[in-house]
Amino acid sequence: MIESMRLIIDTHVHVFPDPLRKLAPGLASGSLAQTRKFLRLWRRPVSRTLHKLQTLMRYFPSPALRALDEVGGFAPLPGLLIESTVADLIEALGEAKTNRAVIMAQPPLCPNELVLDVCAEFPQLIPAVNLAPGTRDPKRTLQKYCRLGAKFLKIHPAADGRGVDYAQYLTTIKAACDLGLPIVVHTGSLNSHLLYKDPAQGNAERFKKWFRDFPATFVLAHMNMHSPNAAMDLAEEFSNVLLETSWQPAEVIGEAVRRIGAERVIFGSDWPIVGDNIRVGIERVDEAVSGGMISDEQAQMILGGNAARIFGIKEVAENAT
Repeated sequence: MIESMRLIIDTHVHVFPDPLRKLAPGLASGSLAQTRKFLRLWRRPVSRTLHKLQTLMRYFPSPALRALDEVGGFAPLPGLLIESTVADLIEALGEAKTNRAVIMAQPPLCPNELVLDVCAEFPQLIPAVNLAPGTRDPKRTLQKYCRLGAKFLKIHPAADGRGVDYAQYLTTIKAACDLGLPIVVHTGSLNSHLLYKDPAQGNAERFKKWFRDFPATFVLAHMNMHSPNAAMDLAEEFSNVLLETSWQPAEVIGEAVRRIGAERVIFGSDWPIVGDNIRVGIERVDEAVSGGMISDEQAQMILGGNAARIFGIKEVAENAT
């Protein structure tokens, strides 16, 4: 398929308030944008190396993997200074010829209100809200966010430090079912205590009772990171489980298609973590095609067709490439 004609929907990105603006408040907007662009080009080879290393880490012995995870938690921080804002995201989507993207809220770093406001301004962006632990009246709060445009619910037990039986999660999932919201769940026990309060809570197998007890569509973000086979096992067992591709190499994407079919695999990049995520993620799907693991048609389903069909995401004509 001609690249410029592909529908690409990135189902997992983030944005953050502008950190460089805080560090250099006197710098003109034009100069700030040029500085960012220059630094991103300089960082691109480093980003590529980090992406390659990440796919190999799962093969390290457990003690070494835990140590690398802890150190790796610092890796994204410098890059977020130069690639993390809404303007950076719009530029990255254009460079990667990506039509639409779902932004994940992550309070307090990225408040729900910020995500909803950004998505109201840019029609190619779709909001996913995330209720912080201790939210008062989570059912009513989620209903309010839906009225403001929320299309997905994100749950991140590893960052929250809460287990699957946490009452607010159960209440919120029930409300999401009533509202017809798909639920994106962070999966993968990335052993970084800098990033997560309790990394073990990200293990995909912990969420089995949710998949069994609730009639929602669940998206396993990151396909359980270092242990994608566990995510595939769950998707084989539960038809309401989808697998999202971020941080997975081409061979894992190909294996997921072989085991559960291309119809339930969707593209996500986790932009801007590490850097150049959208471009790298698309290349991995294309690599699965060139390696004979999936077909062109299956790649198009993963990159955009499935998200459009399952979630009712329509292409924004003015953003089509």
